[in-house]
Amino acid sequence: MFSAILNAIQTHMMQTPSAPALVNLCGVTSFGELGSRVQGILHALASSPDGTQLIVGHKEPDCVAAMLACALTERPFTFADRSLSAERISKIAQVTKVTYVLEAMEGDNPIDLPSIQLSRVPSSPLSETEPLGNDDVVLYIIFTSGSSGEPKGVPISRHNFAALDGWYTPMLSENQPTGAHVNHSNLAFDMGMFDLWPALSLGKPIIMLDHANNIKPRNNLLHLLSCPAAPVSSWASTPSLLQLMCLEPKFNHAHLPQLGWFVIGGEMVPHSLLRDLQCRFPEAKLMNGYGPSEATCCTHLHQLVAADAVEGAPMPLGAIIPPSGMRILGPDGLEVPVGELGEIELSGPQVIEHYLPEDHPANVAIGWHNNQRTYRTGDLGRLNEKGDLTILGRTDRQIKLHGNRIELDEIERAADGFPPIQKSACIPSRLNGIINGIVLFVQPKSGADVSRSEIIAHLSRFLLSAAVPRDIRFVDDIPLTMNGKVDNRSLAPLTELQPEPVTA
Repeated sequence: MFSAILNAIQTHMMQTPSAPALVNLCGVTSFGELGSRVQGILHALASSPDGTQLIVGHKEPDCVAAMLACALTERPFTFADRSLSAERISKIAQVTKVTYVLEAMEGDNPIDLPSIQLSRVPSSPLSETEPLGNDDVVLYIIFTSGSSGEPKGVPISRHNFAALDGWYTPMLSENQPTGAHVNHSNLAFDMGMFDLWPALSLGKPIIMLDHANNIKPRNNLLHLLSCPAAPVSSWASTPSLLQLMCLEPKFNHAHLPQLGWFVIGGEMVPHSLLRDLQCRFPEAKLMNGYGPSEATCCTHLHQLVAADAVEGAPMPLGAIIPPSGMRILGPDGLEVPVGELGEIELSGPQVIEHYLPEDHPANVAIGWHNNQRTYRTGDLGRLNEKGDLTILGRTDRQIKLHGNRIELDEIERAADGFPPIQKSACIPSRLNGIINGIVLFVQPKSGADVSRSEIIAHLSRFLLSAAVPRDIRFVDDIPLTMNGKVDNRSLAPLTELQPEPVTA
C-alpha cells in the first residue's frame, strides 16, 4: 500500500531529523525541517477545501512538503512549474478541477483561485500523522500534450505508484541504499515523481538540480559536490542531460566516487554516451529504462554492458518487470510472433484508468486484456526469444526530445492559429538517426510581415518551452501530397540544412 511509503518517510523525519533530505541551490533541508514544513502545511490545509490541489513553484523544499501534505490527507495534486504561461496553468487547473493553489512564492498563482503562499506558512513541531489508506484515490496528475492540441492529464493513483514502488525501491535499496539521489526532471513530469518518493522512503537525500543550469554542466557538478553529508550515489535522467554533463571533464568517478547507479530513460540511449559513461564510471551500473507516464514511468530496467556499446546494435531494454505485463501487437490488434515488429501494449497495476478529461479521445488507447488494464503505447518494438525488448520508433507523430513527449501536430495547430501564418509544418531533425531538434516550416500569408521572435513568442503562450521550435524556416509554399496532405517526405531533407540565425 502507498501508506507504507509515507510511513517510511515519516520514520526518517522522526528518527533521523538532522539527516539531509533535500539539497537545492539555497542550501540543505533536513528530514526534521522537511517534516516541520509538512506539519505546517497540514495545518494550513485543514481549512482548505478537499479536491485537487495545484502546487506552483520550481525546486523549492516547500513544493515537496506540499506534495507530502497532500498525500497524507488524500488530496490529489498536480504540479506546475512557474515557467509555464498563465494560459497553460489555467488549462491544467480547469482539466483537473483544482480547488486550491499552493504557491511556493508570492506571484506563483497567475489564476483566479484561492491560494496559500507556502513561504508564509509557519513551520509546526513535528508529529507523526497517520496516513489515510485508500489506494484507489489519485496521488498526482501529470500532463502530456494531446494530439487534439489540448493538454491531457495522466492521473496516477496511489495503487499505481505502490505497484512501481514494490519492485523499484527494493532494487534501488539493494544497489545504492545510502547516499544522495539526483533529481533533474521537472517535478511536473513522471521522472520527477520517480526520483522523489522512493529515495525519501529510503532516507536518501535528494539533490534537486535547478533548470537554470541545464546547459551549464560545471554549475551542476558544483551543486552535486555542495553537500559533503550527501554524497551522490544514484542518478535518473534523460540521455540528453548526461550528454551535456559529459561536456564537463570532472564529471567522473574521481570526483563522484560513490555514484554507482544510473537510470537512463525518456529517450533512446546513444551508443557514444554509453561508451563515455562506461569510461568515466567504470564500476557503475548503467540501467536502460523504459516506461510511459501512463504506466507510472517505468516498466523496464536493464543493465547495459560493454557489448551494448557497439554501434548499430539495438540498445536492449530487457524483459518486462512484474507485476507489469506486455504484448507486441500487429495492426490487427493481435499479438505478433517473436522477433516481429509491432506496437507495444503494457498491462497491469501500473497502468492508469483513464486520461483527463475523461472524454479525451486518447482514452481509446486504454483497455482490458485478461482482466488487466492495458495501454497501447504507440511505441514500436520487438521481443527476442528470451523476452527482451528493443524499441525502434513511434507509430505516430509523437516524438521524444530531451525527455519530453511532444506532439508535432500540437505545434502546427498553435502556429496555424497565428494570424500572419498561412500554413505550417513541423518536422523532427535527426543526427545519426537520433532526433535532436524540431524544425518548423512556415508559409506566411501574402503580404504578412512576421519575424521568428514573434512566432516563438506566440508559440510560448500555448506550448511547453521544450516543445517550442527555435529552428524556424520561412518557405513560399508548404508542399502537399496528391491527397492534399502535407508532404513531410519532401520537407524532411530540408531539415539537414543549417538553420538561419534567430533574429528579431
